Amino acid sequence: MPKGVVRKALEGFRPYVPGEQPPDGEGWIKLNTNESPLPPSPKVLAAIKAAADESLRLYPSATARPAREAIARHFGLDPSRVAVGNGGDELIDLCFTAFAGPGETVAYPMPTYPLFDPLCRIHEARASTHPTETFDELPPSLGADPARLKFIVNPNSPTGALFDAQDVEAVVTASSGVVVVDEAYVDFAPRSAVDLLERHGNVLILRTFSKSYALAGMRVGFALGAPELIEALDSVKDSYNVDRLAVVAAVAAIEDDSYHQALVDEVVRNRGELASALAELGFEVVPSATNFVFARPPKPAFEVATALRERKILVRHYDRDPIAGWIRVTVGTREQHDKLLAALKEIL
Repeated sequence: MPKGVVRKALEGFRPYVPGEQPPDGEGWIKLNTNESPLPPSPKVLAAIKAAADESLRLYPSATARPAREAIARHFGLDPSRVAVGNGGDELIDLCFTAFAGPGETVAYPMPTYPLFDPLCRIHEARASTHPTETFDELPPSLGADPARLKFIVNPNSPTGALFDAQDVEAVVTASSGVVVVDEAYVDFAPRSAVDLLERHGNVLILRTFSKSYALAGMRVGFALGAPELIEALDSVKDSYNVDRLAVVAAVAAIEDDSYHQALVDEVVRNRGELASALAELGFEVVPSATNFVFARPPKPAFEVATALRERKILVRHYDRDPIAGWIRVTVGTREQHDKLLAALKEIL
């Protein structure tokens, strides 16, 4: 980043780099960005097509009201306890804007979602990181941290591990500021922290339609929390942050429970098969509660990822401690897994 052009706080800034997104239709097997291996519900596609009419000349609801109301019905909440955003990432950014000003502290365990570090730089907040002893244990120091804003990604990314419910609630109870529990992958896990909303007014639950609803391309996420927290998020968002088609897609998706459950069940079955197959090839595999498998190959991760890419198979590899040498493999279809495993046998 050129010096003298941007804010001093961003000198030497390293932005978050999303997974490689090759052009559609070129035969790549994409197991690097945790997208759904299955398409969206047919009801969602029909709703989007029906909404793609002359009304697109008009702005959408400024509050994404139809989606907000549908999500509220799904969770048995008042709509005042729901915010909708342009994907989960926008909601994370809004949490920084609403709850942590320049010079204030934002705390989170490590390793976790790597977006938090650059957002701290962008918002000139101070990162307070708490290393985990094991992938599935929250550091006890996180609860005692006086930070105004804390994040817990559960199930965690990129490890796929699920933190204990009592440990998550202990952090919420011990915190005087806002605790954000990012549950982007929770539909693939055995439990959620949504019940914390009944007992704590300082917790926000973040969800997304990108993973278990197969709508990564629509960019829709939502937050659940106390009306005061939701109002704070709404006060700092863009005027029309969720477009008309995304609103329609979100409503149709969350109302099609049977399709959603079938998609989740398929991913969980394939996840177990993939994890077992990787273990048989000599990978160290972390038990996953997500739609991906986090594993350490018996050869250097960079070499494995590079060799797979040469075969048009994409996985995500990590080169920074404490997860240097690990790769993250999105759960795909069985056909994709067969091609991945055949390639890995050649490489290893």
